[in-house]
Amino acid sequence: MKLLITSSVEKSIVEAAKTATELGTGLEISRFPHLEKIDDDFNSIITEMKDGISDFDGIVTLHALFSGLNPGVSDKALKEVVTKRYQQSFEAAMAVGAKHVNFHSGHKGMHHRVSIEKNCQTSIKFWKEYIKQFEDNGVVAVLENVLDFDYEHIKTIVDEVNSPFLKVCLDTGHANLCSTISPQDWIKTYGDRLQHMHLHNNFKTNDDHNGIKYGTVNFLGIVDTLKSENLNPYIVFEIFDKKELVESVEIFKNLCQ
Repeated sequence: MKLLITSSVEKSIVEAAKTATELGTGLEISRFPHLEKIDDDFNSIITEMKDGISDFDGIVTLHALFSGLNPGVSDKALKEVVTKRYQQSFEAAMAVGAKHVNFHSGHKGMHHRVSIEKNCQTSIKFWKEYIKQFEDNGVVAVLENVLDFDYEHIKTIVDEVNSPFLKVCLDTGHANLCSTISPQDWIKTYGDRLQHMHLHNNFKTNDDHNGIKYGTVNFLGIVDTLKSENLNPYIVFEIFDKKELVESVEIFKNLCQ
């Protein structure tokens, strides 16, 4: 499995790239710098991202812009904002040479069947069009569970869009917090749709992004399931405390032996 760390563990992308080099991992650029300038000086943001990894030789992935964005919205004005921010995310991915681009699923976490189905169908329509540029450039977009209480929303979108360039990201911490379904069962259901994972832990009370020792997620079970299902997703340690992240990379490597 290819191991990566989140850039959020450091204050800058360049420092995160140095840490990734020291750990021998890839890097997921998890935050866009200087978001206050995104409409006035987007090019400077792209330049800073590129400069941050200019000396980095590992695999790079990108977490797309996500705050307040939902591709399942029907409101035309809101859809225009989503499209603009997602397009900026794609342009950033191209600039930094990202192999995968991670997008939040858009699930609202509501137990309301009609709302969920409408959101899902609108998301499918959006992704059928938006995925074309990923296909043209050989980049994989992955949909991440956030408030999702099960895997059906993401699975349905991916299956209906039916593109080899739209796959799944399983976030272990979010699944632990928002779902009663074990990560092992998410993995088995996703199967080869699963191309990307965010690893972090919590105690089912808050989205803490702890190291893998600090919470209730069964990471040995996750490793065993990945092996038994013959799956090889990118593994991103989305842990915000540097000491816990470094410790978690070593623990995970030992679990994989």
